[in-house]
Amino acid sequence: MAVHACLLVFLAAAALGGAADLPEAIDETPLIVGDPVLADVNQLLVVLATGESPSVAGLIDGGRLETQVSRKLHDAGLATAEGDSESTPKLLVHIEGVEVPASDQYVYRVQTALCRLVTAPGRGDRRILVEVWRVRPVMAAVPQGKAGDAICSAVLVQAEAFVEARNAARRLSDAAQDSSGRAVGDRSQPTPQAAGPGGEYPFVASKSSDVFHRADCRWAQNISPDKLVRYKNREEAVQSGKRPCKSCKP
Repeated sequence: MAVHACLLVFLAAAALGGAADLPEAIDETPLIVGDPVLADVNQLLVVLATGESPSVAGLIDGGRLETQVSRKLHDAGLATAEGDSESTPKLLVHIEGVEVPASDQYVYRVQTALCRLVTAPGRGDRRILVEVWRVRPVMAAVPQGKAGDAICSAVLVQAEAFVEARNAARRLSDAAQDSSGRAVGDRSQPTPQAAGPGGEYPFVASKSSDVFHRADCRWAQNISPDKLVRYKNREEAVQSGKRPCKSCKP
C-alpha cells in the first residue's frame, strides 16, 4: 500500500498548491480484473482495512459501516462469516486518508478487493491467500467535515459494484453449466436429482445468514453441516426471522 500512500501525498500537495480545479474523485485503472473468480463465492468475511491511516478511524463508525456492507451482501443472497478463517473469502476494503495541513481538506482513497486462497502455479498443492479481484478505486479531496460521509458512501457504492460483478459472473457460470448440461442430456437418459442438504425438510438456512432457501437451491448446497438449519415449511422459516432467497424464491 506504499504506492497508495504516495498518491495520497501527491494529491494533498496538489490541494496545498491551490489547485482550484482539483477533481473531486480520481479513478485508477484496476490492477486485477477476473470476474470468474467471483462465481462460486457464497460467503464472505467483511474486513475494513484502515490500519495504515489512523485518522480514518475517527471519521467513520467502523462497526456500523461493516453492518451496512453485510446487509448489502445479505440482500444479494450472500452470507457473511462471523469468525476469521483462512478458507473464507474476504471482502477487503482498503481505506486510506490524510489531512491536508493548513486547510480544511481531507484526502482519501477507497478500494475494495476480494481476497481468497488460490493454488500457486508450479508449486504443487500449495495454496496462498491473495487479492484476486479489485473494484476500480476512488480517490478524492473533500472538506474535512464531509470526509466521513464521503468515505462511507464510497465503500457502500463499491460493495454494490462487487455484488453486481459477482452476480454477472454467476450468471455466466450458470449459463455455461446449463449449456453443458443440455449437451450431456442429449446423449444420455436423465438421472434422478440428488437429495438436497435439507433431506425431508423442504426449506433450509445457515445459522450465520438471515436468508432461507429451498433444499435443492444452489446456495443451499454450500451450507456447512454444522451451520445447517432445517424447516418443515415456509412459515416456520419466516417465523424464525429468515427471509426468502431471491434466487430460488422458496
